[in-house]
Formats: sequence, C-alpha cells, structure tokens
Amino acid sequence: MDNTTNNETTMAPTEQVKRGRPYLISPEVFSAAWAAAATLDEVATNLGITKVSASVKASQLRRKGFELPMFKRGRKAVEPATEQG
Repeated sequence: MDNTTNNETTMAPTEQVKRGRPYLISPEVFSAAWAAAATLDEVATNLGITKVSASVKASQLRRKGFELPMFKRGRKAVEPATEQG
C-alpha cells in the first residue's frame, strides 16, 4: 500500500474573475452620451434607463476619475406673474 499522499493541487493559471455584474452600458458610451446631452432627462431617454440610474452611474464614474459635467438641479425658474389691474 502506498502511504504517500499528494496534497498539492496543480492549477493552471486562470484569468482573474471580476466581481459584480458586467456593464449594460460601458463607461465610454455613457460618458459620450452624458457629454452630448443637455439634461439628465435627455441622457436617460437616449440610453433607455431611468433618471435615477443615469444620475447614480454619473456619480460612480466621477469617483473613478471620469470628468462628467454637472447638470443644473431642480426645475427651471418660473418668472413671477405680473398683476394686471
């Protein structure tokens, strides 16, 4: 009976697997769409995602070093109505 045990497992080097889901929209495509748009609504509509998703993705890409401009927040200012007397 052979008393030698082989505790070593030989594994071929493999590619490092990235964690998380793959991009549905690549950062390059997203940043190009963001730069070409005038509003958050326009980005979301053009890419087929929600406004919240577009905003979050822009924030994440800014943290990773992408230079994405900030859109103005809130609604457009409405001029006050003038009294007619």
